Amino acid sequence: MDMVGSYRRRRDVLAGAAALGFLPSMASSQDVATQAAPLTEDNEVAALDARSNYDRLTVPVTVNGKGPYQFIVDTGAESSVLSDRVVADLGLGSGVDVIVEGLARRIPTKAVEVAELGFGAFHRKNLLLPVLPRTMLGCDGYLGLDAIERTRVTFDFAHKQVRIEQARNMPWETTRSDVSRIKMEGHAGYLRTGECWVDGVMATAFIDTGAEVSMGNPPLLAALQRKKHVADTLGQITLVGITGGEIEGQVVAVQAIQMEDLRFTDGVLAIVDVPNFTIWQVDNKPAFLMGMNFLRQFASVAIDYRARELRFELARLDKETGRYLA
Repeated sequence: MDMVGSYRRRRDVLAGAAALGFLPSMASSQDVATQAAPLTEDNEVAALDARSNYDRLTVPVTVNGKGPYQFIVDTGAESSVLSDRVVADLGLGSGVDVIVEGLARRIPTKAVEVAELGFGAFHRKNLLLPVLPRTMLGCDGYLGLDAIERTRVTFDFAHKQVRIEQARNMPWETTRSDVSRIKMEGHAGYLRTGECWVDGVMATAFIDTGAEVSMGNPPLLAALQRKKHVADTLGQITLVGITGGEIEGQVVAVQAIQMEDLRFTDGVLAIVDVPNFTIWQVDNKPAFLMGMNFLRQFASVAIDYRARELRFELARLDKETGRYLA
């Protein structure tokens, strides 16, 4: 299934040497203990109306029963995060000292005890969550893997909705021709494709909904260069993380990315060495992180953490109208 020309607008954005990519994903939370509440035997579904935030979707979340606050669902974040504004609003106290590792640097901050995070029918209890300035986050907080693992999360871009399901005894629809399903490997929320090809190079791919820019690691670039498949260098890019700091990357064109029966063509990747690849244990082999500039090409994208499966609804985005075409 082709997604032809899915990167052409992004290429225009990233071509300039002074282009700035914003990657608001917390790569990991060091020395922070988190605990998700056990799931019940009953099916649970949270259909959450989402708001647009820098082309990403935020969802309403309650903290200790107060709110709702607007959180970004971040499949690349190990821990959920609170903004300092929420902490001040709820009077959560000074917290304990922790270190947060971001895209370009590690920073000291505080982590506070949260009795409950609520989103729809879900309630995650007894969490110790790091706190970052709202000016860095751009929202009230992030829902990370500690909140969403063991569920099925659907980002419905066409209808601006995020659905979170417990996914127990909830099989996928199997008869639709406009849906592509891809098996994943991994555990504890760290899911990756078993087989993916980037211009003939086998690579590991994983999903990071907190990342605006899709990125490849240096081993991927080296493998492409050995095959002489890097046709165009489109310039440099500067990525800025939510913990501050900058990291420089090289923007390269790729002809095709194949994930089972799903094929992307005429694409670009930012080649950078970021902590994400080490955390996902793919820093020494070709890999790429699929960010929102990939994912928004679909009407919806679902990640089933229990079934270890991705599901792409292949309706195309009309760049002129902003609507998804059947």
